[in-house]
Amino acid sequence: MESLLAATMSYRFGYRFLQQDLLTDPQWETVRDILERYFGMKDVTTALRYAAERVHDGLQRNPGVHVSARCRQDLDSMLCAGENDYRKGTGGGVAGDGKVGNIAENTVPPSPGEIARHGLPGGVFDVLEAAYEHFDDNEGLLRIAVYAIVSDIVPAHRYLAMAKDLAGDEWPQTRDYIVELFEEFDNKVFIGRDNRNVSYEQLLVQEQLGDAAWNYLRRRKPPVGGCEPIFLSDSVEDWDSLFSTLAPVAALSQCDAVVSMLMHPLQDDDGDLLHEDTEKNRAKIQRIFRQCIRFGARYRAVQERERLRMMYPRRPQLQMMLDNALEEHDDDAS
Repeated sequence: MESLLAATMSYRFGYRFLQQDLLTDPQWETVRDILERYFGMKDVTTALRYAAERVHDGLQRNPGVHVSARCRQDLDSMLCAGENDYRKGTGGGVAGDGKVGNIAENTVPPSPGEIARHGLPGGVFDVLEAAYEHFDDNEGLLRIAVYAIVSDIVPAHRYLAMAKDLAGDEWPQTRDYIVELFEEFDNKVFIGRDNRNVSYEQLLVQEQLGDAAWNYLRRRKPPVGGCEPIFLSDSVEDWDSLFSTLAPVAALSQCDAVVSMLMHPLQDDDGDLLHEDTEKNRAKIQRIFRQCIRFGARYRAVQERERLRMMYPRRPQLQMMLDNALEEHDDDAS
């Protein structure tokens, strides 16, 4: 991160920061002390409390951090390509996926101009990280990584790999601490069910944390009473993505609960889904059945099919589609 900061400053100010010391030690100390106070980063809980207070006041939870989807992708790629990014190996990529620090040998590291045009991915947050890096302050860097995961600072892959590397043998305890912090601050820092935390989701998937994934998923579940869930509406993409990502993990420990969440709309006989026998509604019901079977609850799909067959004997197309969903699974199993 210190090298990226030097590249950015060289581009913006015209000085040859890449060929000399970026800052003197007293200057680094000043920068560190100011930004620690700015973020409350002497303690992760304090830093998260500051973030929650900013959200409560209608401000950006992580000031100075780029958060657009384009920045997420572009800057993640740039960090992956940079030779000198975090400890020469953990910058970008998911730990254990064969991509950490190995981003194609043919990848060309970004030029100072490319970095400067986008800006540092974490803005002033990255300056604090560079200060910790300069002083080899592993405890400070670990606080940075934990905070970044809980509050979702880009790029997600990088901070998760960074936390694992810094925690070393203490990673299981650090992982549990991250989950504990997120459980405490989720509804304070991420207000509204549409607010996703990509970094934390990756932690849940990589570590296969079933109970934590279920807690995350159910807090973001769209309201059912009186209106369709998002994953059954016309705007399915975001909930579909979330559900597809975390439901298999949540089902490891909460399979019945995940299936019940999935099947809940079919319990409302007067709801929009069952009220009219349209092609769109039939497709949505079939989709629910396929998801249910995917999570290993074929028995529940069979029960629901029989119930719907008794309730709606004059809906042959619906019966045929549900039969097809079950037969597809049987064919795959054989």
